[in-house]
Amino acid sequence: MLVKKCCLILLVTSLILLLSCHFQEKKKDLSLPDLYVKDVSCMGGNLYLTIGNKGHAPLPENWTGLASLYIDGVIQDDILLPHPTSRTKGGLEKPGGESHYLIPFDVSSSIRVDVYVDYTDEIREANEKNNSLENVYVGPCLLPDLSIDEIYLNDDCEVVVVVENKGPGRIPLNIWTIEEEPECLLTIFLNDRQWSVSVASEFDPRRDLHYPLGKAAFPTHLKITQKAIVTAQIDCSNIIHEQDEENNVKTMVLECPSSKKREEDKGK
Repeated sequence: MLVKKCCLILLVTSLILLLSCHFQEKKKDLSLPDLYVKDVSCMGGNLYLTIGNKGHAPLPENWTGLASLYIDGVIQDDILLPHPTSRTKGGLEKPGGESHYLIPFDVSSSIRVDVYVDYTDEIREANEKNNSLENVYVGPCLLPDLSIDEIYLNDDCEVVVVVENKGPGRIPLNIWTIEEEPECLLTIFLNDRQWSVSVASEFDPRRDLHYPLGKAAFPTHLKITQKAIVTAQIDCSNIIHEQDEENNVKTMVLECPSSKKREEDKGK
């Protein structure tokens, strides 16, 4: 009987110790970040990596870290993790955040990509086993081509700018993410002076430009009361490589029909 009691006590003690270790491990995991490679895709004609933090904690202050990149088995320059092209939700520094890296590699044909995050083990993480993404095939990455297709006045003499993606590639969806930096900007000039600057979520809220041959007509809230020179410029050059960079600007001389009629009436 005594032996049974001793065995039972030992069993209960072991279970308590086991549960205690489990909870301590869980607690430790909750206090650490957890980096992973979320996606490898095209950005214009180049490679675009997204690395996230799925942990419950931010990265420590003054953190450093590298990622190694292999293309078709050939090692490329290291990726400096603290210096992304853009960030979403605060970047990988924050729990649930993502950092995006534009890699200047012309993906004109299909390539095999392997990515290893924090391969130097600079960052202490909750899970060190999910830091790689291997054998991902990307490409060919076709280039999009954003252009100013039209500038005209609507019935209220308001300037409308039509932006078109002439293709053949798609515009990456991340330009519509408000947290993204740098942004894709549509700038309007009135008589050579800047009048407004709009981001993609404003001039194309339906994301029509994501697709080749997609168009977005943007009423600018600029009303013309007399003859004026209006210029529209679309600029995403920091994050999108385009097939043709020469068609990103268009200038028109516009005059409201009602103001023109008033001038004609004055001359009579």
